[in-house]
Amino acid sequence: MQIKLLKMTIRNFKGIQAYELTPEGETVNVQGDNGTGKTTLYDAFLWALFGKNSTDQSDSKFDWKPLDSQGNELHHLETEVELLLDVDGQEKKLSRMIAEKWTKKRGSIEDTFSGHSTTFKIDDLSVKKKEYTDYLDDLIGEERFKLLTNVNYFPEVLDWKKRREVLIEMVGDITDADVIASNNDLKPLTELLKGKSADELMKLTKQQMKQANADIKALPSRIDEVDRSLPDLTGLDRKQLHADEAAKENLITRYQEDISNIKNGDGQNKLKNELANKQLEYREALADYNDKQKEEVSGFEEMLQAKQSERNELTNKLSTAKNKLTENEFEIKNNNSQIETLVYEKDQLSKQFFEVRDKTMASFDEHRTTCKMCGQELPADQIEEIKANYQKEVEAFNQDKAAKLEDIQVRGKEKAEQIKECEAKAEIIEQQKSDIISEIKKLTEAISELDKSNADIQAEIKAIKDDQTPFEDTEHGKQLTKEGQKIQVKIAAGSEAYEEDIKLLNEKIDIAKAELVIINDNLYKFTAYANQSKRKQELIDSEKEISAHYGQLETQLYLLEEFTRTKVNLLTDAINDKFKFVKFKLFEENINGGLEEVCEPTVDGNNYSTGLNNAARINAGLDIINTLMDYYQTKVPVFIDNAEGVNELIDIDTQLITLSVSNHKNLNVSAL
Repeated sequence: MQIKLLKMTIRNFKGIQAYELTPEGETVNVQGDNGTGKTTLYDAFLWALFGKNSTDQSDSKFDWKPLDSQGNELHHLETEVELLLDVDGQEKKLSRMIAEKWTKKRGSIEDTFSGHSTTFKIDDLSVKKKEYTDYLDDLIGEERFKLLTNVNYFPEVLDWKKRREVLIEMVGDITDADVIASNNDLKPLTELLKGKSADELMKLTKQQMKQANADIKALPSRIDEVDRSLPDLTGLDRKQLHADEAAKENLITRYQEDISNIKNGDGQNKLKNELANKQLEYREALADYNDKQKEEVSGFEEMLQAKQSERNELTNKLSTAKNKLTENEFEIKNNNSQIETLVYEKDQLSKQFFEVRDKTMASFDEHRTTCKMCGQELPADQIEEIKANYQKEVEAFNQDKAAKLEDIQVRGKEKAEQIKECEAKAEIIEQQKSDIISEIKKLTEAISELDKSNADIQAEIKAIKDDQTPFEDTEHGKQLTKEGQKIQVKIAAGSEAYEEDIKLLNEKIDIAKAELVIINDNLYKFTAYANQSKRKQELIDSEKEISAHYGQLETQLYLLEEFTRTKVNLLTDAINDKFKFVKFKLFEENINGGLEEVCEPTVDGNNYSTGLNNAARINAGLDIINTLMDYYQTKVPVFIDNAEGVNELIDIDTQLITLSVSNHKNLNVSAL
């Protein structure tokens, strides 16, 4: 059988509003930028057939509805995917369409979303879901279709155990006789494997060896335990105990007959059964009535719960926004305080600058050139030295003054820059405050609207419940109560006369039964003593048998391990002969020497799951699909996502639809 995709028409599916893919049964390459809808085409194809996307998620697990720019579902749209297929030369049209259901609740002026309805069509004829799925199952079946259309499904999605089952199904399982025939050393297993598989026998052998080893180690303590558990028979007479047992049983029988005679028939039992049945009837009627009452308000309660969840979310956002506003106002206060401090410090520096600038050094005192004692003018060389020293003092003063002025200017510029930064920051913080206040206002208004809506819903629920009548006040409830009371009156009237006598006899029966238990316990001690003595001898005799059996099991386990290795080689060769490029690793050897079943595809010795790039994985998947299509004699369209990284695809005799990333802003379809 060969299935080809002629045309796929999509309406309102995921991000695609309307699109028509027309490969006409030929191999095509679909190109487009990321987000243009390449993978959506494959999702739509599988969804139309099986209600799942390309990652095997059902439509309840992925967003198949179109979304708006805020990520919210767009309502009042029909989502439909229609496939026109060529099935062995005959056109077949299949479609799946989902529409929203909107209903108007009592007292509401607006329709309320209440679910979805799905329409299935085969050749434009509406059919039930079961007919649709039955047709696909008869045609090919979901599991087989995914095996053949998705290059990643068999090596990645399908459980490795199921992969193994498919491969073994292809080559036919190698029989135990085939394995034994290939290795003469395994002939002793011929009889052992009758009625069992090798795996079952190996598990059984290991279990038996483990048990035998545990039994050998446990035997001494078990024998000692038997000795210690022998009951003490001192002072017990077995014959007398049997006589006492018979006497007590006869006494109990006599008491029970007395009670039966007192009751004089089973009228009371009948009345009690009638009362129990009437009480059960009342409880069932009450439960049915309550269920019907709850149905009237269930829709409103669900709506109220959803709105309350929305209100809680908005309340959390409002609390967060108010906290942000508090932090913002604190930040504004700190920033303004910092500006005031910086302005003050800058003014102080300005004042200090003018004070230093206006400060001057006193002019040269001419009296310094005369002697303080006699008033005569000092020698010329001393005068020259005094004037030189004064000049140095002037230079030192000017240098110090210049340095101080420069330092004040630098610090003043720093303060001015800091003031500028704080003022810029103030503008940003004020804008943030405005934004937060706006957000708080919107959230408060939204919460108020929700509260109003919730109050309306609660009022509606209360009105419905107020109109409901308690079950016990209904005609049915009153009738059942009245009938039960009548039965109780009958029971009370018939039991008062003999209740005390029956109570006394029951107490005597309880005492006799307690004494009988003690007698039976003592009698059992004789039986237990004989059983335990016999058990002790059995444990002693079994030790030699278990040791001999353990040696036989060791030999048997060795043969089974050799059997497994031989079968591994035969099975692996048979399976790998079916594939051109892919080879399967079906077993791994454990550290302890045992073999563990696996099913890992490999290419040139590299594991599919860890050692292949995307291109190699795709070609490996195509090689697997080639073989599976030959085996199932079925060809279907194969979708290849992320195909841009593959330079050359291996040959495959079926329709390919490759999905490649490109610079195209819209989907571009071309022949491959």
